[in-house]
Amino acid sequence: METRVPGYPSVLGILLLFAYFSSRTEAAFDPESFQQKLVALQKVLDYMNNRPEQMNLDATIGVTLTEANLVAALLHENVQYLEDKFFIALKEIVALSDMTRRHLMAFIPKNETKFLMLSALNNPKLWIKPISWTRIFSRSRSHPRQSSYREIVRSMQWIMHGTPTETESDQCLIEIVRSDLEGKCEIPATCVATLMRDDDTTGYPLTHRLLIVQVAKALGCEKANTISLSSLIPVYCARIFKEFINIEAWNFPNVARDLMLEQVVLCGMEGYYEFVDKHYEDTILSWPHWSGCFALFEFSNEHHITRRSSSRTDFGCDNHMTSLGAASLAVFIRENIENALSQS
Repeated sequence: METRVPGYPSVLGILLLFAYFSSRTEAAFDPESFQQKLVALQKVLDYMNNRPEQMNLDATIGVTLTEANLVAALLHENVQYLEDKFFIALKEIVALSDMTRRHLMAFIPKNETKFLMLSALNNPKLWIKPISWTRIFSRSRSHPRQSSYREIVRSMQWIMHGTPTETESDQCLIEIVRSDLEGKCEIPATCVATLMRDDDTTGYPLTHRLLIVQVAKALGCEKANTISLSSLIPVYCARIFKEFINIEAWNFPNVARDLMLEQVVLCGMEGYYEFVDKHYEDTILSWPHWSGCFALFEFSNEHHITRRSSSRTDFGCDNHMTSLGAASLAVFIRENIENALSQS
């Protein structure tokens, strides 16, 4: 059963309605690719909204980031150059993402400290900010050497290497949110030590360090415990992109796709072009199940990486990866509007 936002037809219906209208955008803006992302995003949000009992708090944060980036795109000055069909579709998806976020939040158990603290992060206004698009590296995207399956399996240990663990990451976020609710903004000393630790952290622990910094910044802690938060972001994303290239060298194995989406969302929101390359857009658009969801493991659980914050959903999909799929599509849509779209 498809979800519909009152007052709006479906995105697909809108696009079909305007199918015979000519494009008014420059060649740099690809209408066909933009339409593909809009339709894919509608499907993934419909999937999540229709299965709230299969989602969780972490998945809801992905929908919140989706909504925040869509709203930012809708408020950007370049949106005036969108064709009517795209403008109407974008407004519908903003409404759908808002409805989905609220629906999922209503199904999450409210008797846990984690909910009380992290629900504060499910406010799109917290995440809406301008992006100054730039590059981490001066050179264009490298083309990695393809690796064998044996090399991929041997290297999977890096996905969970270093600190913080999932539990430690959650605790840092909870303490930062709690300090904000108490009228101050502090990063616990243990979390500061983690952020600064030089222990060759990779994979999820590295993206979680970035998320901790992003939460602290979103709450208004420009400086905390003598750390310049802004200075840590390019350092983290530069290291993350090196891993990103390795994932491509391994031909985007199933076991690493959830991590790749997390990297796209978090570093893409910081405005780094390397993570929103058209090549990666096309790759990610090839992953969703026909229902709209994203699957973490297509063939077997032989090399399953257990993540407490994710679980299986209908069609063998994964709620954490599905929410990141939605957020990555929103980041791509925003980048298209802010950089590729201009007056013809």
